[in-house]
Amino acid sequence: MNSLKTFFLLLLVAVFLFPGIMQAQETGIKSPTQFSLKQAQEYALLNNRTVKNSRIDTELAKKKIWETTAIGLPQVSASANYQHIFKVPTINFSGTQISTEYIPFDFNTHLGTTSSVPDGNGGTIYLNTVPGADIALGVPNNLSLDINLSQIIFSGAYLVGLQASKVYYQMSDQGLEKSEIDVRETIANTYFLILDLEQNEKIVAQSYENINKTLSDMREMLKMGFIENTDVDQIELTSSNLSNALKTLGRQVDASRDLLKFQLGLPFENAIELTDDLNSTLTGITLETIEGRQMNLENNITYKIMSTQEKLGELNLKREQSGYLPSIAAFYKHSEKIKKADFDFTMKDIAGVSMSIPIFSSGQRNAMVAERKLELEKIRNSKELAIDGLKLEYINARNEFRTSYEKYLNEKHNVELASKIYDKITIKYKEGLSGSLDLTTAQNQYLTAQSNYFTAAYTLLAAKNKLDKLTNNQ
Repeated sequence: MNSLKTFFLLLLVAVFLFPGIMQAQETGIKSPTQFSLKQAQEYALLNNRTVKNSRIDTELAKKKIWETTAIGLPQVSASANYQHIFKVPTINFSGTQISTEYIPFDFNTHLGTTSSVPDGNGGTIYLNTVPGADIALGVPNNLSLDINLSQIIFSGAYLVGLQASKVYYQMSDQGLEKSEIDVRETIANTYFLILDLEQNEKIVAQSYENINKTLSDMREMLKMGFIENTDVDQIELTSSNLSNALKTLGRQVDASRDLLKFQLGLPFENAIELTDDLNSTLTGITLETIEGRQMNLENNITYKIMSTQEKLGELNLKREQSGYLPSIAAFYKHSEKIKKADFDFTMKDIAGVSMSIPIFSSGQRNAMVAERKLELEKIRNSKELAIDGLKLEYINARNEFRTSYEKYLNEKHNVELASKIYDKITIKYKEGLSGSLDLTTAQNQYLTAQSNYFTAAYTLLAAKNKLDKLTNNQ
C-alpha cells in the first residue's frame, strides 16, 4: 500500500514538472547571469577575446626570452650521411702496399731505405712489397655519423638580444595591462548605457500608461459630449508617438545588452541581469571627489609603454654598435665511419675556437648605427609628445567632467520642473480649465526633459570613466 502511494506521488510530481522541463529544453533559454559593474569588469578580464590575445602575447614573449637565451647555451647536433661511390679510386706504390703492422722507428737503421716511412709518432708505417697490388682510396658504400657541439664564448649581438627579449616581454605585459584598462572603461560605459536606457524606458512606459488612461477618460467624455473629437485625436497622436518611442527604446536596450555580451565574451543567447542601480551610482558622484584625483605620469600605462619603447630603441642602437666587436665561439666535432678505406685520414675528434673580427664593411655599419640613433631620437620626441598629450587630455577630461556635472544637475532640475508643470496641466485639463493642446505640450516638454536628463547622466558617467582611467582609479 505504501509503495502504491509512493508511485502515485512520483507520478503526480512528474506530471507537474515534466512540461516545465520540456519547455525549458525546447526554448533553450538559460537562467540570467547577474552582474554588478565590478563583476562584469572582472568577468571581461578573463573572457574578453582582446584581453585573451594580449595574454597570449605575454606568454609568447616569455617563450621568446628562453628562445634568445638558448642561443648562447651549448648547441649539439648530429648528422648521418650515406654515400655510394660508383668507381672507387686506387693508388699503386710500384709493387708495395701499406701494412697495418706497427714497427718502432729507428732512424739510423732505416736511413736511406725505401721500405718504410716515419709516422710522426716515433714509429713507422711499414710498406710490404707485394708486386702489382692496388690500394683502394675509398669503399663503394659507406655510412658516416657526425656529432657537433658549439658554444658561444662572446657575442655582443647576443648579449644585447638577451636584454632586448626581456624588455620585449615587459612591453607585452604592459600591452596586456593597457588592454585590461581599456576593457574596464568599455564595460563601464556600456553597463551605464544599459542602465540609462532601461531607466528611460521605464519613464516612457509610465508616461504611455498615463496617457492611455487619459485617452480612455477622454473617449468617455466625448461620448457624453463634453469635449470635441479634436481633443481626443490630439491625445491619441501623443499616445502613438509614445508607443513608437517605447519600441525604439526597447530595441536600443536589446542592442546594448548584446554589445555588453560581446564585450564580456558571453554567447548572445545568454540572459544577463544588471544589479547596480543608476540613481545610486549618480548620487555617489561629487565634483570635489572626482576632480580631486590627480594624474601620476609614472603610473600611466601610455607613459609606461613609451618608456619601454625608448629602452628598445637604446638596445637597438647597442646591437648595431656591437657589430664593431669580434665574436668568439668554441666547437667540437666527433666523426665515425662504418667502413674505412685502406687509406683513410679522417680525424675522429676535432676541437677548436673560432673568432670573427669585423674589419671593413664600406661604411655599412656606420650607416646602420646612424639609423638607429635617428630612430631613438624619434622615439624620444614621440615620448615627449605623448607626455604633453596626456597632460592636455587630463586637463580636458577634468573640464569635460565639470561641464557634464553642471549640465546633469541642470537637467535634473529641469525634469523636476517639467514634472510639476505636467501634473498641474493634467489636473487643470481634467477640471476643464485647460485644453488638450496644453496637455500635449506639457507631456512633450516633460519627455524632452527626461530625455535630456538621461543623456546628461550618461555623458557624466562616461566623463567620470575617462577621468578614472587617466588617474588609475578604475
